[in-house]
Amino acid sequence: MKLEQLDTPVLVVDEDAFLRNMKRMQEIAAGAGIAYRPHAKAHKSPEITKMQLDAGAVGVCCAKLGEAEVLASHDIKDILITTPVIGISKLTRMMQIANKAKISVVADNPDNIAEMAAVAQTCGVRPDVVLEVDVGQGRCGLPPGDSVLELAYEVMNADWLNFKGLQGYQGAIQMTASFAERDAAARKAVGLLTETADLIRSAGLPLDYLTGGGSGTSVIDAASAGLTELQPGGYLFMDSRYREIEWDDGNSIPFEQSLTLMASVISLPEPGRCILDMGLKAISTDGGPPAPIDMPGAEFKFAGEEHSELTFANGNCPLKLGDKVTFVPTHCDTTVNLYDRFVAYSGDEVVDVWNITARGRVQ
Repeated sequence: MKLEQLDTPVLVVDEDAFLRNMKRMQEIAAGAGIAYRPHAKAHKSPEITKMQLDAGAVGVCCAKLGEAEVLASHDIKDILITTPVIGISKLTRMMQIANKAKISVVADNPDNIAEMAAVAQTCGVRPDVVLEVDVGQGRCGLPPGDSVLELAYEVMNADWLNFKGLQGYQGAIQMTASFAERDAAARKAVGLLTETADLIRSAGLPLDYLTGGGSGTSVIDAASAGLTELQPGGYLFMDSRYREIEWDDGNSIPFEQSLTLMASVISLPEPGRCILDMGLKAISTDGGPPAPIDMPGAEFKFAGEEHSELTFANGNCPLKLGDKVTFVPTHCDTTVNLYDRFVAYSGDEVVDVWNITARGRVQ
């Protein structure tokens, strides 16, 4: 089947670019002698997770318990849940999947630790606990230093929990355009994490697992000699915001744009304007409007939940009814969560379909 024959709107992936992106991240991690555990929040797909594991990933990250449940049901055996799992109901669900896979979970609160230990004992499961350190994100996590050590003692003293290590993620800097600024902020974040790790080790607690980082700081995190594991997500797909950041050689980020969204012209109301079948329900807008590819002189705007339009400054729309227009999302993760599947292509041929099975699993 030809790419142009697909019904739209449709989320498509250039398989060749996608596989090159996967290989490049593996090379970055391998070159630094550290592991990489890609984040499934970017794709929410068991098929893609298995490709990443086959390419050398040691396991996978999930942002939510619901994602982890889906991946465990598809025989993914090593999962880190990077957001705290709170409450007896969710903790019980987590223990249930711990019978299918090795489950690690992030925590930052003593009440959560106590409740987790009680549920673990009831279920007869001993999960690994990774304490989150706030290294600048200002979201979850304990302040670096003594508070992390105190909680590490609580985990160590809980009979049904294993203390695995620390997580530190500075998501606020992933899109910082200047490489020099991003480099300085990333090294500061890793420094806060490693200083806290040294404090814990000096107290006699074993600690050899430090996980974190992201696609935008991957080369910095790998070179910092602090982390033992990287957590990149969007590197597989990229989006228009990633395309604007500078890499270490002054060029653009070395991962290719593999993910795009294809829409169709469904109306030509005026000579210089066309209407597309892609509206607010079809592509995310949290990073701004999407960018049309190879449409010079076109101004894009949304025209409702199901429609958008392109207006051409010269008053002459070059498109015909049924023509396809391809867009780069401004945020790959949130756009992926709107679809049930990816359609993979090579050249102009459709080659595969990958299900987004964990779409909408936000609990």
